[in-house]
Amino acid sequence: MAFRARGIYDNGKIRYYTCRVNFRQSLTKPELVFAFIATLLGLGYFALEFANDRAQMADFRVYYDAASALLRNGKVYGEAFGVSSGFFKYSPAACLPFVPLALLPYTAASVIYYTLVLSAIVWFMIMIIRATGATVSKNQGRILLIVSLFMADHLERELHLGNVNLFLLIAVYFIYKKIISEKKSQAGILYGIVLLFKPHFLILLPYWLWRKEWKLVVYSSIAILIGLLVPALFKGWTANMTLLGEWMAAIRDHNVQLYESPNTVYGLVHVVMPGSFNHSLLIPMLLAVTGLLYLLFISRNKNTSEPMRTFIEVFVLVALIPNLAHTDTEHFMWTWPLIAFSVVQLFQHTVKLKWVVVLLLTMAFVPYCLNSPDIVGKQLRYLFDEGGLLGLANLMIIGVSVWVFGMDLQQTGQKV
Repeated sequence: MAFRARGIYDNGKIRYYTCRVNFRQSLTKPELVFAFIATLLGLGYFALEFANDRAQMADFRVYYDAASALLRNGKVYGEAFGVSSGFFKYSPAACLPFVPLALLPYTAASVIYYTLVLSAIVWFMIMIIRATGATVSKNQGRILLIVSLFMADHLERELHLGNVNLFLLIAVYFIYKKIISEKKSQAGILYGIVLLFKPHFLILLPYWLWRKEWKLVVYSSIAILIGLLVPALFKGWTANMTLLGEWMAAIRDHNVQLYESPNTVYGLVHVVMPGSFNHSLLIPMLLAVTGLLYLLFISRNKNTSEPMRTFIEVFVLVALIPNLAHTDTEHFMWTWPLIAFSVVQLFQHTVKLKWVVVLLLTMAFVPYCLNSPDIVGKQLRYLFDEGGLLGLANLMIIGVSVWVFGMDLQQTGQKV
């Protein structure tokens, strides 16, 4: 069993906890039960998808067909794959991990990818809860259950669509782990790979600069440059430049007015502003306000200890992405680490006004987790997703995690 742990102790209780874990370490009984039930449910869901002819995995189809087009000199950009909205919008390098699967028949490839997503869900649920300290909690089973319920709809959607959002979140988790273990070059390479898939993660760049993570920034830049050039090795320089130009065009073509995106902070404020207001000003104004609030938050944390400081600061930014950029609702799953952190801290008995935190999380749970037409019907689902309630719930979860973090620092006697 390989396991190392480090924590801050207060009256014999571990407040913050970090560990190096691999799967040679024995799972606890609650983790084994969770892994068994989650795997069983995931396989059962896949069987139901096939039985009801819903196992198309529309997002995976886009990656699969784009990789096939790259292999066979087809059209990667500007082509709808699978469904009318199935346009590939990522860098040419983002096709490369899917090339081996594109060599297989689609049914075989989709089964393999579904298995990878299901395995990643089970693994990451255990790892993210361990990272926030639940390995020393007698309530570990309850924590796993509550966090699983909170994430159920978003994880079901990831399994149904077969996207890469989960893998990108895991990559950011590894970036966090590399940073706290002083492996900045590896963190930078991972960050560059993440940006090649979704430039939304540029939201982390000002934070790296503020922390003076120069090695991370340099290595991420090198990784991006290599990623942009690698397709030229087998497509040729001219063809690769054409692909890069088509990628830029695809990004432009799928943009919308941000204040019309209902779950963003701009969309939430837009609906309460008078019609005479210049709504284009909302974007720079709200970006500035968000940036200043975040700067105040991290400035107050500068004298606190690692690793939870970095954990909270990184994943608050990641969770803010769908509130600051126009994205699909499935990207709200990136709040998962903050949900795990808040629930763990509630059960670790470190939170004052616990009933307020529970009330806020319960209010957020309804639009965050129940935004499925199979649960609440199409009308309520539309209100949650298109009426801005999902975005508001996400902001509440972020706010709760920041509040809980601040309260726990005060209780442990650290300067805030």
